[in-house]
Amino acid sequence: MAGESIEGFFSSLLGVTREMLLLRPNRDPKLGPEQLSHLTAEEYVRFGHMTPEQFKSYYKFSFVRNPWKRLASEYIFKRYIDKFEFKDFVFNNFPKPNPYSDASRHVLPQYDFLYDSQGNRLVDFVGKFENLQADFNIVCQKLGIKDTKLPHLNSNKQNKIVKGYKQDYKPYLEYYDDETKEFVGKIYQKDIETFDYKFTD
Repeated sequence: MAGESIEGFFSSLLGVTREMLLLRPNRDPKLGPEQLSHLTAEEYVRFGHMTPEQFKSYYKFSFVRNPWKRLASEYIFKRYIDKFEFKDFVFNNFPKPNPYSDASRHVLPQYDFLYDSQGNRLVDFVGKFENLQADFNIVCQKLGIKDTKLPHLNSNKQNKIVKGYKQDYKPYLEYYDDETKEFVGKIYQKDIETFDYKFTD
């Protein structure tokens, strides 16, 4: 996964372990959501985890993913696949909006993590999961890092979703019919328009 690869890269570079820095579950809604690792960019300041000056001083980047593929991955990764058909998950068991709930955060539009309510982008660079290494090279160039090889990249073909399970899951396109494709497209319209995605990307 992109996030774990990037975390692993910087952990190795800094000589620390991912476990040392891992954000633990949050029991206090006044500090943010159930998992602080799922704060939006705007919430780092709003919940007091850093000052506006600190936030402004950092170089901030993020990676986004094809929304249709992302949701199919969520369906598998969170084991909804064990309980529901994909269409039933999308129309009847989709996590309800809840600013504290981790399940809700997992399906939040990526736009909401990176932009404020006025439509201002709060990060300096947005790369794509589909161009992970090439876009990460841009980040490293900005930071003056020469060795940019990401560890443990997902070697599955682009149309595959998740590795690590015994089952061989089908390409994400096959989970969708016209109704679910259109419905998911509406939910993630801002992601699709802002980050220039198409269903087959």
